[in-house]
Amino acid sequence: MNSNMLRYYIAERGQTLAAYNQALGISKTALYRKMKGSSEFTREEIEKTIRFLRLNEDETMTVFFGPQVS
Repeated sequence: MNSNMLRYYIAERGQTLAAYNQALGISKTALYRKMKGSSEFTREEIEKTIRFLRLNEDETMTVFFGPQVS
């Protein structure tokens, strides 16, 4: 999971982390755990992310399935 790219797409799409965690239906704490890698995104959360941020296939792969970058 590439949290830097996720943050980039959130900002690039004119969204905020607060709006993003609300769209996922999770707490702010849960979101930060997922972004730090302490917890994994569920399939449903990944699907909600794709819809919320309008990610294409390459962007989705970069954020969720590419090499880990810290």
